[in-house]
Amino acid sequence: MITVVAHRGDCESARENTPEAFAAAVEAGADVVELDIRTTADGTSVVLHDATLLRLWGAPVRVSEQRHLPAGIPTLAATLEQFADLNRERSRPVSVLVDTVCVDDARAALEVVEAFATGPDAALVPIAWCGDVEAMLHVRERLPEADITHDHDGGQMDHESVRRLQPSAVNVEWIHLTEALVEQVHRMGLELAVWSIDDAPTMSLAIELGVDRITTGRPRLLRRLLSQGTSPLALAGMEVGQLAVHAGTTRKTAHWIHVAQELAQWSIGFTRTAALGRVDSKAHAADLVTQVDLAVERHVRRVIEETFEGRHLVVGEELGGSAEPGRPTWFLDPVDGTTNLANGLPWTSMSLALAVDGQPVVAAVAQPALGHVFLAARELGATLDGVPLELAPVPRLAGRTVLVELDAHRMWPGMERFLHGLAAQHCTARIMGSGTLSLAGIAAGWAAAGVVHRFSPVDHLAGLLIAQEAGAEVRELDGAFVVAAPGAAGMVADLLA
Repeated sequence: MITVVAHRGDCESARENTPEAFAAAVEAGADVVELDIRTTADGTSVVLHDATLLRLWGAPVRVSEQRHLPAGIPTLAATLEQFADLNRERSRPVSVLVDTVCVDDARAALEVVEAFATGPDAALVPIAWCGDVEAMLHVRERLPEADITHDHDGGQMDHESVRRLQPSAVNVEWIHLTEALVEQVHRMGLELAVWSIDDAPTMSLAIELGVDRITTGRPRLLRRLLSQGTSPLALAGMEVGQLAVHAGTTRKTAHWIHVAQELAQWSIGFTRTAALGRVDSKAHAADLVTQVDLAVERHVRRVIEETFEGRHLVVGEELGGSAEPGRPTWFLDPVDGTTNLANGLPWTSMSLALAVDGQPVVAAVAQPALGHVFLAARELGATLDGVPLELAPVPRLAGRTVLVELDAHRMWPGMERFLHGLAAQHCTARIMGSGTLSLAGIAAGWAAAGVVHRFSPVDHLAGLLIAQEAGAEVRELDGAFVVAAPGAAGMVADLLA
């Protein structure tokens, strides 16, 4: 069992270190809520991380010089009372982890905790401590039975501090996390806690390495990964040999996954910030190409050429190419949704799929505007930002959306009747402007189905594999494709037919 520690509460739901964030963390399934303490000029212990009020409360003043703070900043005493109320009806109480950076703040907090311990609700709120070593030694002296976590800054373990503190766990920033550290701490008979992890890939790595506690500002995400499982694709950023071991696949496949993920991440930063440059047209005035399209494709081609020493081929939207039997081929659309990009609409994607003899094996779709990366590999599932994707059945179309694409700037034959058919079932169509992202979005549950009137591996192969690995059903009708959540494919295909 991995302990979920909410870092300053549920910071996705409310401002950190506030009653609202603490209540949201409990509702999200946190086992422990970590909070920070400071001391005001009159000696009151308050729940706040920063030495000043500037970052969160807009006031460039030091907490230690103030007697009256904004109403939203709770005292430690009020916070312990809040947790007593939150825990009153719970069979397993949520603990409070008090984090402090100095002895003076610890001293003020101890007075509050000792007073609370004499009250009627003391048993409702288990309290633990972490932070500055000298502060923790002071806590140990005042409270011999206190539950203390030793903060480790990486490098050599401070065994003398561990001996004096007698902690229950060693707490380390996640950047220092290694398999060797996990083994070392466990040999010491202690638990290993890591902080602060807010993304699914790093959470998945920590889970895989066997840590005991994870501190996060996103307790809902961590609880979801712990209850529903992680994906080996979340570890795509690892060294290839380690990825192969953890994913249970060949080194070759792990290398392909790693390269696809790295290129997707690169494209996000580049596409977000690069100048469009000259906007030209190709087949007609609505068929646009920008300097970003060309730069992304050239970069991807160069990386694949250098990485695989010319053994792989690339077929791209802008610079062409063709597949050959038996040779791994990357199908690339550097900016799927160029018209959107050229007009400032934040719905574009980079589409990259590796296929061998026409069969896709690895796919990545990057959405620069939101920083999303979809990743899939044959028989390894699909992820969105490291979170596994698994589609739920859709029993009816009413109230749902279907994503469709135009034929460039025009409606395709039969499209108007198809849209009328959706409307008759109270299903709403959306024309998004990036076919790959629309198909990948089906995997994320953004719509019940996606329809492309003419399939192209450059434009759609990556999105198709991602959706299929998430459990989507596929129907083909005279070159058109329906990609849909289970149960919806047949209904949408019937309307399309």
